[in-house]
Amino acid sequence: MKRQPFLFMLLLLLVGPTSQAHEGHDHDGPAAIQAPKGGVIKSLKKSFIEVVSKGKNIKIYIYDSEIKPKSTSGFKLSAKAVLPRTKKQEPLVLTAQDTFYEASYDAKGLHRYTLELLVKDPESDGDNKLSFTIESKR
Repeated sequence: MKRQPFLFMLLLLLVGPTSQAHEGHDHDGPAAIQAPKGGVIKSLKKSFIEVVSKGKNIKIYIYDSEIKPKSTSGFKLSAKAVLPRTKKQEPLVLTAQDTFYEASYDAKGLHRYTLELLVKDPESDGDNKLSFTIESKR
């Protein structure tokens, strides 16, 4: 009979602290960045680049550090499509609009390809290379 209180206390000591712990919440960590146009967004030092692909049309949006649209003036972008398996590279012609660049690319029935961007941000030194996996929607 004296063993029951001892086992009960031991059980409380083992189970009590773990029942109060919870995982999956990082209250002090940075919030995830939502892509405003529903594409894929990646960061540069002082800007963000979002790529949205629909059919043959590709739009590359530029945002400031607060995810507000930023003018394309001063930015220099070059783009190429890298095909899977063969790694063949096809340059894309980019047309600058006010807050985004636009290109057209026919993936010729491929399920996916890699869009590689070389971005020169006027507010930072050097070129930035970004890669985006573009998956064709059927």
